[in-house]
This record gives sequence, C-alpha cells and structure tokens, in this order.
Amino acid sequence: MFDSFIHFLDDRTPLSAPAGRLLVVVALFAAAWLVSRAGRSVARSLLAWHERRHREAGLEETGKIVNIKRQETLVGIIRAAITYVAFSAAVVLSIAQLLGGVERLTALAGASFALLITAFAAQRVLVDVIAGTVMFLERWYSVGDTVVLQTAYELQGVVEDVSLRRTRLRALNGEVIYVHNSQIAAVRLLPRGVKELVVELFVSDREAGERLVAEVATIVPEGPTTLVRRPWIESVEQLSHDLTRISLRATVTPGREWLVESFLSDLLKERADEGLIVHGPVTLAVDERAARSFARASAATRRKDARARHDEAPSVA
Repeated sequence: MFDSFIHFLDDRTPLSAPAGRLLVVVALFAAAWLVSRAGRSVARSLLAWHERRHREAGLEETGKIVNIKRQETLVGIIRAAITYVAFSAAVVLSIAQLLGGVERLTALAGASFALLITAFAAQRVLVDVIAGTVMFLERWYSVGDTVVLQTAYELQGVVEDVSLRRTRLRALNGEVIYVHNSQIAAVRLLPRGVKELVVELFVSDREAGERLVAEVATIVPEGPTTLVRRPWIESVEQLSHDLTRISLRATVTPGREWLVESFLSDLLKERADEGLIVHGPVTLAVDERAARSFARASAATRRKDARARHDEAPSVA
C-alpha cells in the first residue's frame, strides 16, 4: 500500500529525480505541519466550546470542575498525538521516497546507521511518551490542578497543558515551566487548588479579641494569588472567665502560606492591646479528608493498643 502511494507521488511530481524526490519530501513535511496545525485549531475550538458550555457552572460544583479539567487534558493529549503521528508518517514516507520504496526501506532498516541514530535519539521521547501515557491512564493530575512535582527540583504551579511527552506548569510568579514526563518521580496534588490554614489565638477578653480579628481581616490582601479568602472566625470557646480560644480560618494560594503564618500573625500582635493576647497565634494546615483519614487510622491504633493492654493485664484469680 505504501509503495503504491510512493509511486503515485513520483508520478505526480513534475520534476525529475533527485529534485522531484526532494520536492515530495518537502511536501510531506508541509502536509504533516498542516495536519498538526489543524489538530491544534480543532482542539482550541473544542476547548472554547466546552468553556462556553460550562461557563455558568459554579466553583462549588466539584464534580463539574473535575470533569471539565479531565476533558481539557484529554483534548491536549489527542492534539499532541495527532502531531506525533503526522510527523512520524512524514519521516517514514520521506525515507522511503529517498530510498526508492517501502520494501527497500524495510530491507535496509536493520543495517542503516542513520536509522539506528534516529532510534537512539527517539529513545528519550519514547520513555517520555510511555510515562505520560501511564500518568494519564492512572489520573495523576489534570489541566487546572495545582500540583507540586518532585523532579531533580521541587516544582510547584498550576498545570496549564499536558501532552504525552511533557507537562507545562504556570508558577505563582508567572514563570512557565516545562517538565519531561519521565523526569516526574512523584506528584503532590492539592485537590481544591488552595491551602486551608487554621490560626489558634488565646485572648484574655472575648469581645476585644473578636474586634481585633475583624479589624485585621480588613487589612490583609485578598485575591487569586494571595489570600483567596480573608480570615474569618470559625469558632470561639470560652475556657475560663479571662481566657478565650478563638479559631480563625484562612484560605491561601499554595506558596503564599507566609501571609498567614507571618504577616497575619504579626498584624494580630501589633494591633492587639497590651495583655490581650495570652498565647499565639499558632498556625496549622488543615484538610477535612486528611483529618478523617488520620482519625480512622488513630482510632484503629487506639483499639489495637487497648487490646494489647487487655491481653497483657494479669488475670484476677
């Protein structure tokens, strides 16, 4: 079939060899480029259509958001696959054109030094493609996820694009980071894309402590790359007549935890009346799913320890 196609190209070329063959090679790569551009345009159109379709979806609808990101990732993978297939076909047909047919190419493939060099150079690409395929099938992450990639360095950012060979991140400072998929040893994924922090504050006066928190909350910055949500009081517990524990909660962009750990804590101390803050602020990272998982694990450990103590206790005659 391929030989018939090669002969067809030769017959349709107005120039004689070798200029005619070179013209065919150029035409093959031009066709591969057009196919890759067409695939990219179709992918952009699909993403734009999908975005318009789900524009009204609220951010709280986690299922819809996950589905959208998953489909965007699939479109990116298909787009890259079309490009690789188009240029691979152009390379094979070009070599066959220069050698005089696919049958001759097959006969010379084992002994061709050029093909060996090409295969050696493509080894890294093949490893990247296999790694990318495995990560996609196992759903490590999707477009739009906030991740920390463990490579030779720790890389953190939002996944902007994924292909079979590489992953593109957008860092918090605006830098674009490209990573070969085979270089990714592990991935830390933030399911919601943000960090939840709790600040424990012990004060001597409940009303004054609540006023302090409300005042400071209006000062700290709020935005998609700073505090996603300003601090708010989650709970207040009156421990004694002159001791109250106030629990604050704040949502920050990954990498901006210092806004709560340092900046917010310093503001609370600076603006508090003398003697108001008895202890703190103390900052802790929280995640509901992690808390439930550790609660189950600690409960199982406590039951195991209780059984062990019961077995070791001396029996009463």
